[in-house]
Amino acid sequence: MLHAAGIAGDGIIPFFRHGLGMFRRSGFGRFSRLTAGRLLASAAAAGVMLSLAGCGAGRAAIKAAEEKEAAELQATGGRVSSAAGLRLGYACCNLRYAGEWISDQGSGEQAFIPLGTRVLVRNVEGYRAEVEAGEKPYVMALDYGRKLEKAAEWVDKLVVLDDPAERLAKYPATIRTAIEAGRLLYGMTREQVLMAVGYPSTYDTPKLDATPWKMYWNRTQYLIHWSGGKVSRIEAAPELLAKILAAGAPQPAAAKQEGDKRGKSAKQPSK
Repeated sequence: MLHAAGIAGDGIIPFFRHGLGMFRRSGFGRFSRLTAGRLLASAAAAGVMLSLAGCGAGRAAIKAAEEKEAAELQATGGRVSSAAGLRLGYACCNLRYAGEWISDQGSGEQAFIPLGTRVLVRNVEGYRAEVEAGEKPYVMALDYGRKLEKAAEWVDKLVVLDDPAERLAKYPATIRTAIEAGRLLYGMTREQVLMAVGYPSTYDTPKLDATPWKMYWNRTQYLIHWSGGKVSRIEAAPELLAKILAAGAPQPAAAKQEGDKRGKSAKQPSK
């Protein structure tokens, strides 16, 4: 019905360019396609016929939703759990995405939303969340770890209330450069690895204090081993390791792996 009415797809875009002042200040100057599309779909299901020539009902619905969002953000500052309402924060880390999809099992070759980017979480429903980052709509999808954590808890990990860029600025230049490039270095802490490549899926790595972390690059798994809370070894084929590591990364010093109390190398995962 939306296509028949002439407003589906790109025809809806003009409606998103009239955000309220509060959204402009927050970096969200237009209403998201996801939210507006859902509103218009509901209107169509109710039998409201909209057209490019006469779309007053659609405009009114979008304006009312924008005003409702602005009022809620003014009341809470967005400093709430995504389970409780609109959450306005920052990307905790470099968030990998494919198209508009941000999965809990990201892959290192994907493009990423840089850590510290302003993110608005509009809605969490089931295992999906509608978010807007850098004025673009995305879907955060708890695809793999849904049996181990709730969607809102996972979203709250990715969208933090305090800007991580302030902590990033305090790191040595070599660490900052690697994180900004989405790459790893031996000797990085867990926090630094999270900033660079994001969280491992809880499906593969249920606890962050475990070793190794299981991560992915172009559907190929690689393992991050830890010693003393820092990266001691990255288990991957040489050609893959060259992509994972920051340019000019030094080789690691021999170290006992976490979880190995005998001082020998940690047990290798079964093939």
